[in-house]
Amino acid sequence: MRAAIFKEKGVLKVEDVPDPVVGARDVLLRVTHCAICGSDLHRYSFGMLRPGAIMGHEYSGIIVDKGAEVSEFKIGDRVVRSGGKSSPWKDVPWYPPRFSARNRGLLPTEKPGAYAEYFLADADRVMEIPDSVSSLEAALVEPLGIALHAVRLSRLRLGEQALIIGAGPIGLFAQQCASLSGASRVFASEVNAARRAAALALGADVVLDPSRTNLVEEVLRHTTMGVDVAFECAGAPSTFQEAIQAVRGAGQVLIVSLAWEPVYCLPVDWVAREVEIKTSYGTLAGEWPMAMALLEHRKVQVHPMISKLIPLEDIQAAFQELLRPNTDWIQAVVTFE
Repeated sequence: MRAAIFKEKGVLKVEDVPDPVVGARDVLLRVTHCAICGSDLHRYSFGMLRPGAIMGHEYSGIIVDKGAEVSEFKIGDRVVRSGGKSSPWKDVPWYPPRFSARNRGLLPTEKPGAYAEYFLADADRVMEIPDSVSSLEAALVEPLGIALHAVRLSRLRLGEQALIIGAGPIGLFAQQCASLSGASRVFASEVNAARRAAALALGADVVLDPSRTNLVEEVLRHTTMGVDVAFECAGAPSTFQEAIQAVRGAGQVLIVSLAWEPVYCLPVDWVAREVEIKTSYGTLAGEWPMAMALLEHRKVQVHPMISKLIPLEDIQAAFQELLRPNTDWIQAVVTFE
């Protein structure tokens, strides 16, 4: 089969690799779609993988073979990654290895990912795609789940106001989830014009360009005291401090992004106003079916954020394009259809 192989920092190459061997509790998928995740871009650009690794975890596919102990799925079922079968109320998130600025370290080499024609999945960690959800939409259930998790962790209440800083895929999903949670007004802050347009199309009430206006002053002008909750989804050097300053006294900041460079903040700006700062990482198992239900019942939109469908052979160029500071792309998805 053909797969995108990580060769070295900044280099992916599509090559022939052996087909996966199906185990007793495995399902073999013919991959239909695999979205390019921001964490894959981090690993690619920082060289955080060992040569030979195959990335890709935001996938959807069709079962073409299965192990002898798999009875809950059949050949031809459309499935997508899930969080497993543990209870949604007793689940504990997985926390990543510790990294530092001096030594980001190599991520452990796991089984091959889904930037490939075929992908071997654990039957306990996939779920069926409802008929009303396309395979393309289903491939984005993980970033939707991450946004859902962040909003569920927040103290956002019906009628309150929220700010989303960074209108990438997770930020745009967080914007929609905040609206679904009853926010009376949702602000979006984004320097990229294409992403601002997507935020507006997806229902943001006020869309701001922080490169042309003072974000904090504009938020205060619209709200007087600041928003109730700010979701920091950009990870840029200035956005942590902007989120702190844009919330009201005793408001809340949810850090959703993974910043890989030092960021500025002035502690007195939040300590003196008793602002709560909380981090959000990944999802709980029970939130995956919740995210899928939002797609199934058309509570969130996916297509306005999908910029490109690309063949596997173009993945190196796509990674380079997504890393350009002024790219018009929001979400690129590798397609095998």
